[in-house]
Amino acid sequence: MIVESVVLPVVAGREDDFEAAFRVAEPLLARQRGYLGHSLRRGVEDPSTYLLTVEWETLEDHTEGFRGSADYQEWRALLHDFYVAVPPVPHYRDLDAVGASGATIGAFWERCRARVPGLPEALPEAWAFGATPAHADGLLALVLDGIKTGTASSLWDDDAAGDPLPREGEFSIILDGAGLPRAVIETTSVRVVPFGEVDAAHAAAEGEGDLTLAYWRAVHERYWREHSGNDRGFEPDMPVVCERFRLVYTEEGVAEASASR
Repeated sequence: MIVESVVLPVVAGREDDFEAAFRVAEPLLARQRGYLGHSLRRGVEDPSTYLLTVEWETLEDHTEGFRGSADYQEWRALLHDFYVAVPPVPHYRDLDAVGASGATIGAFWERCRARVPGLPEALPEAWAFGATPAHADGLLALVLDGIKTGTASSLWDDDAAGDPLPREGEFSIILDGAGLPRAVIETTSVRVVPFGEVDAAHAAAEGEGDLTLAYWRAVHERYWREHSGNDRGFEPDMPVVCERFRLVYTEEGVAEASASR
């Protein structure tokens, strides 16, 4: 089971209208494949915030099934205008389910530290590339093959989610589409530039498609129009966080680049 849990910041003064619209929207959610149940709770300290939790059989039931449906477009039309900002939507799974695979994130990091001298004790942030499990697995494969050494994010999305800018020398644990840890990377450079100033070298470093800047622009414009976590979506001059990284560790062993540390 996967639990979607999201804090909804509703515009002050519109709480009653939001609750009425949510009651209209509930059947759209309840009839989805893989739906197990949901709850909506109102904040005590801040009555303009709500906590929505939805239980799904699989991550794909939400990210691909519901998100890819006409019902989701109606859901957005009913509810999203009430939000101060469109919030990020994290997912959670039971610790026992992850532990049963023998691949908990903490244990993975300890194996990495045992193989790569000098790594910090503190557990790095763990995250996956892409917007769907299939996308995460495809981009992870490029990282593991040494093809993908760069990534990009919308600064607007990062700000909306409260995510800080990546820092040079920072480590990250990369998850696959099932949420399991598969690799450790180290950020080697970070720069923020307008979308139109992302260069061909960075596009090639991202390792996708035919490696051209034209491909990068087309794919990323479509991605940010469809999956942005902020209310501005895509703009030709939007700020883009261009990050370069190196592969440090996989379960198969220490990456060659780490030998120079």
